[in-house]
Amino acid sequence: MKRFIIAGFLLIPLFITIGCKKSDSSTTNKPSISGLTMNTVAPYLAVGTEITLKADISGLTTTDGKDPGTIGIYWQVNSAKKDTLSKDISKSNPTFTYKADTLGSYAVFCYAYAAENTDYYASSASVSFRTINPDTALSGVASAEEITVNGITWKARNATHATLGRSYRNSPILDNALGRLFTWEDAQNVCPAGWHLPTVAEFEASFADEVGDIPTGDLMADAVFLDEKMWTYWPQVTINNKYGFNALPLGYIDYTDLINTFDKYGDYAMWWTADHDDDMATYLYIFEENEIVMKGQGDKYTLAMGVRCVKD
Repeated sequence: MKRFIIAGFLLIPLFITIGCKKSDSSTTNKPSISGLTMNTVAPYLAVGTEITLKADISGLTTTDGKDPGTIGIYWQVNSAKKDTLSKDISKSNPTFTYKADTLGSYAVFCYAYAAENTDYYASSASVSFRTINPDTALSGVASAEEITVNGITWKARNATHATLGRSYRNSPILDNALGRLFTWEDAQNVCPAGWHLPTVAEFEASFADEVGDIPTGDLMADAVFLDEKMWTYWPQVTINNKYGFNALPLGYIDYTDLINTFDKYGDYAMWWTADHDDDMATYLYIFEENEIVMKGQGDKYTLAMGVRCVKD
């Protein structure tokens, strides 16, 4: 049985990775050190966040199989010179604390080198993140917290939750602006008291036109996230956010896809409904090129998407 039914999926790698610096072995026979690792941080952080990174040198190896001796650690932030940052020559797993006090993109590099032996190339690891102001990161959305359309009251933003679901790009700082993505099973427990997961019929009763279709432009917000338009312009779709529904193209999570977990950001807005059958549940989705909202079916346990709550 298919886990989900939807058109036009491509898998796009979205995770920030940590890798080792490669040496140029074509011009020298110098051995190298490899195997340095470090912890990660969320891709988006609030400006002023203090991060603590820990280098793990326990897995270091050398290409010649010899002991390189005392290991030195250098940390570097963006293009800052290594000798202006912390240096710890030891056999421990040192930490590095840094306060990201300006808005922008950061790349923090860690280098493990043979402190007393220049015959070895160093091993490196890195982590990248961006600092934002969460109160101003998203613009172009209607400000009302609730909307009432044809007698049905809706939350005007995607649901979030303290423990259930997953923050976009594993960055909780984005929860209030974008909401979280949930499996259908978790979606049953996301809406606050007095609210519930809507049915397809409730979506249609509020937003369908005279022929029974829901025009996508009526729900889509012409939103800007971190100075970039979230929806791509298509001439057949007129974005007007008619009701203040604030649909944003967050895509989905496929938990069976171990490489490309966050998919189709910028292309799809998707919401679970209460309608279901066995292991599959119905969701509604906007594809940026389509004029009307479409239906799909997805696996209740491995597919995660947005939740929009409706009042009892």
